[in-house]
Amino acid sequence: MAAFARPDLPPTEWWAALSPLLTFQAQQDYQYVEPANIPAHAVTGAGSIVDDSSTYAVTVAVPTDIGEYTVILTRRDGASPWLAARLTPPEGTH
Repeated sequence: MAAFARPDLPPTEWWAALSPLLTFQAQQDYQYVEPANIPAHAVTGAGSIVDDSSTYAVTVAVPTDIGEYTVILTRRDGASPWLAARLTPPEGTH
């Protein structure tokens, strides 16, 4: 989320920092996002796990300067790194 909430960065620099942290599908979904349009500018605290009922997916609430983002992290197996599959802004923002 810290790499995502950087609307001040040029698109190429923003994408270079964010894309390795995303699943393949999320890379497809977010590749054309214009960072200047991201409403969050900063993470304001530690994330908290909302749902960890699966070994391969977890939902995390991450506080930002505009409210809590919901981040879905997934992994292929127990040895794989967690990658962001979806970053959802607080309700009422876009």
